[in-house]
Amino acid sequence: MSETRVDAAPAERVRTLELFFDLVFVFTITQVAAVLTAAPDGTGLVRTVALLGLVWWMYGGYAWLTNSLDLARTWPRVLLLTGMGAYFVMSLAVPRFFDDGPFGLALGVAYLVVVVVHAVGFLGTSGRAGITRIGPLNILGALLVVVAGIVPPDARVWVLLGAVVVAWSSPVFVGVGGFTVGAGHFVERHGLALIILLGESIIAVGTAASDKGQVLVVVAGSLLALAVSAGMWWLYFDREEEDSQELLDRMPPDRRGRAALASFGHSYLLIITGVTVAAVGMKKAVTYLNEPLHGFPLWLMPLGLAAYLLGLTLFHRSLIPTWQWRKITAAAAVLLCVPAGLVSGWLMLVVAIMVLGALLGRDARAN
Repeated sequence: MSETRVDAAPAERVRTLELFFDLVFVFTITQVAAVLTAAPDGTGLVRTVALLGLVWWMYGGYAWLTNSLDLARTWPRVLLLTGMGAYFVMSLAVPRFFDDGPFGLALGVAYLVVVVVHAVGFLGTSGRAGITRIGPLNILGALLVVVAGIVPPDARVWVLLGAVVVAWSSPVFVGVGGFTVGAGHFVERHGLALIILLGESIIAVGTAASDKGQVLVVVAGSLLALAVSAGMWWLYFDREEEDSQELLDRMPPDRRGRAALASFGHSYLLIITGVTVAAVGMKKAVTYLNEPLHGFPLWLMPLGLAAYLLGLTLFHRSLIPTWQWRKITAAAAVLLCVPAGLVSGWLMLVVAIMVLGALLGRDARAN
């Protein structure tokens, strides 16, 4: 007598093992930020964006996976822990991926393991039909990352960008049908990743401030950066998170997958990139709190905040067919941080606080 396998229903809440996984993911993001910190220039920014594109693509893939994975069973837990281990190896290799040595290949192989585990995990779920279409393209992208780890360091970023294009364009060719999206779990999972990342950015800024000898610089710089991070938190978690769950719940299943990819995939990539770049910029502002900033570091925090605000705008637009012009205007206004930074780091942070505060005030009056 044979048993009929019944697919697990979409998860309703985030499980503790997923939070454990997210800690490793956020550590990977902080390692990517270290690439930009070490090379705060155009090349460093391109490398950072390429790495974030790959890291976020597979993080999203695992969020879709755990949405339909029964983590009460031993085998799914082992699979997720294996993927987490491979992510951890990736994070260790990230800072030296663009250097000579074995770390390029180590990252490529670890990423390939992440992708293969992801594909295997889906085979026992309701998403097995979808993964049979998109899985081969994910593996193709992962093989390109392996190649990127082998070629000379100067060429790695270009091969890496090719892998990013393969990954993010794959839904255009094979679609996102065959996957189940449980709105409550999906929204909560991504929101927790964002808030952990914001927390890590505060830790990074606080560490940079602690290296300064003056008490005023340590306290004032840290509090100003904290206020900027708090504004970023408020803009998303005040309304956007709750509204997005309600909007996804209302959508018919055939539209929900595409909307989830557009909002928590494409738009969230811009949001995560914005947080990462802004955090590096805030570290520079705190480091030069009473001094002018020059060169590319002057642009990091304004560019990061602008990307974050535009990401929120696109996130909202992918769920509701309206544009949030206040956020678009604020994205332009944060560029006023550039002339402020020519005076000092503290003035740059104050201008950012004023722009975000004005946006929050206008949002509160509109609601």
